[in-house]
Amino acid sequence: MRFANFVLGAVLSGLCACSHSRLGPTLPASHGHLSRTMAQHLDPKTEGLEVQAALGVPSHSVETSVVVEPAEAPAIFAEAVQVLSGKPTEEQVRQASADLSAACDAALTQACDYLRTNFQPPRRIAGEPPGFPEEAMRERAMAVVIVTFQLGVDGLPRHVQVLESAPYGLTEAMLTSVKGMRFQPAMLAGHPIEIPYQLQMNTRFPGAKLTPQEELEWGRTRAAHFPTSPAAWAHVARAYARDLPEDPQYERALRKLTVLAPNYWWAATELAWLHARAGRYDEAAPLARVGRKMSSHNPYALETSALVAFHQGRCQQAVQEQQQAVAKLPAKWPREEQERFQRVLTDYQRQCETAPTPASH
Repeated sequence: MRFANFVLGAVLSGLCACSHSRLGPTLPASHGHLSRTMAQHLDPKTEGLEVQAALGVPSHSVETSVVVEPAEAPAIFAEAVQVLSGKPTEEQVRQASADLSAACDAALTQACDYLRTNFQPPRRIAGEPPGFPEEAMRERAMAVVIVTFQLGVDGLPRHVQVLESAPYGLTEAMLTSVKGMRFQPAMLAGHPIEIPYQLQMNTRFPGAKLTPQEELEWGRTRAAHFPTSPAAWAHVARAYARDLPEDPQYERALRKLTVLAPNYWWAATELAWLHARAGRYDEAAPLARVGRKMSSHNPYALETSALVAFHQGRCQQAVQEQQQAVAKLPAKWPREEQERFQRVLTDYQRQCETAPTPASH
């Protein structure tokens, strides 16, 4: 393994983070690239969790038909928190997770924040990473293998499936490795909870650096060979966001990604942004809600939700969310972006002050 750089991670990193991510991105940049760079700035570990969240962690780890009206959400939230503050059974934890998710869906920010801050992802505590086959070493293979499974409260993988495979014995090495792994399970408010999970093996060799066009082509190849892989489509969409945001294929990739991973905040936010900029507010609204729900701490998700709300006549919500977006921008974020956010807020405030008051019935 001396000649290979081997990485085993929870999910695909896709494209490397901008080298300026801690101080802000280099402008000009697309909204999609800015929102991802912001996510990396807010939490450098987010890249290893965001697609995993799209697969159901933590708030969608339970298939549920729970629907909560906005007026009911605070009581549902309080009850779920009370359950989780005690000694709930496994089923009670699952139900509390579903209730919190439903309250978050009903636009209760507290519920969204609670899920985000009280979820602890799994951690491998036993088992070895995959061995690196000699053939892969000889061929200097640059490859990706992704497996998915259910991770139980006992920390054992079950129902392992291959989402993306690779030649040279890499897939077999990955499967052998997963069979011997054990994890500290995912936790919600300190309680173990079963979740869908995935592991990814990336292989790269020193000096192997792709051009932007090669990166895009690699993503396209992955998506073509594994069309049901959210990670492959995320690879494609991120490449377009960074390098070719005006290409019509960017929207196509985002659409595909939101179908495969409907709770992935970045894909939902950016598709909502494209729809809203094109005046398709009804299409944008449900996507903006997903972005707002899953990444309420990201100013770009808030900005997108505010834009849709404003054009749908929800002035108070638009002003409130844009104010939150402005407040959450880091002090070292590019001045041009800070000024743009403030201009939008000022415009919303001015237009909402002069908007007619809806007639009472």
